[in-house]
Amino acid sequence: MHRYPQEPPRESPTTAPGGEPYDQYQAAREAHLLKRDQPPPMPYVTQGAPRMLNDTYEGKVAIPFTPPSLRIPAQRAGSAMLTAGASWSADSQPDRLKIEDLLSGGGSDLMAIQCAPGPDVKPVPNEYEIFFRQQPKAARCCGYGERDRRVIDPPPIVQLRINNPDLTPDEVYQRIRHPAYVVHCTIWDQFGKADMTNMPNDVLRPGKRLMGSLVSSPFVGQDENGEEGCFFCFPDMSVRTPGLFRLKFALVVVDPMHRSPRAPIKCNILSDVFQVFNAKDFPGMQASTPLTKRLKEQGCLISIKKGNDKSGAKNARQQDDSGDEDEEDETTTPKRKKTRKQK
Repeated sequence: MHRYPQEPPRESPTTAPGGEPYDQYQAAREAHLLKRDQPPPMPYVTQGAPRMLNDTYEGKVAIPFTPPSLRIPAQRAGSAMLTAGASWSADSQPDRLKIEDLLSGGGSDLMAIQCAPGPDVKPVPNEYEIFFRQQPKAARCCGYGERDRRVIDPPPIVQLRINNPDLTPDEVYQRIRHPAYVVHCTIWDQFGKADMTNMPNDVLRPGKRLMGSLVSSPFVGQDENGEEGCFFCFPDMSVRTPGLFRLKFALVVVDPMHRSPRAPIKCNILSDVFQVFNAKDFPGMQASTPLTKRLKEQGCLISIKKGNDKSGAKNARQQDDSGDEDEEDETTTPKRKKTRKQK
């Protein structure tokens, strides 16, 4: 075991410096106190010798010290192993990039090989498709007031379909539940050729012909047959002027990472021709379909109507009075029913 060099013992004086007799025990105590207050001596380590902190660690295992000249460089995955006796250098590794190559462009070929993109994934044409589950049939024009606004009957409902045979059932399941689908609605003429969203150039009555909630978010649920799907409902749309129109729906897939400021339109569909009536010619609201009721039961924000099919100009006044009752939900609170009876 390596020992530190010790000083030779000193001879004990016979008398103290003041002329008093020398006390050996008193001198030993003073030396012990003085030694206790001193920091421990620094270890004496030579190159290649084991590292020892102080005498208290004599029972511990010494940590070996390897000089830098004897160290073996670490090998990267995929690089060739050095043979015995071969000297290591930066030039011995051909795939190692040098700083001068990066600055001068000499390593462009190697960079192109290392940064080569993977195989291109070809997009499937018509991968996203929307189709009608419920088409509009009639509506009562609402004019320019918000109080007398009537919605399109029945409310249009479209469903999403994924057409990609390369996807597994789990991937299709995830695609249907993608939260960034958006469907937008616009109004067109009966031939589907002209956009009728803007009103005629009238200074007294500017505005849009189609009003309400023109954008729908996805709702994943089961239809009346128990089959799961992704639905887009439009229960709050009204038309201001009478006439024959069509509704055009456009599907947009928004990128959640916002890597592009624009989102392309994936699919477009046109509805059948429906008529918007005046107040006196409107035949009345129809009862809600089983699909509407089933989506309502699962939490979709859509109203349920009892319906009152009426016809003829004689009942036009009765239709106006009962129009508000048709658009009420079947789940009306008892408090509201009591106030209606008192009236």
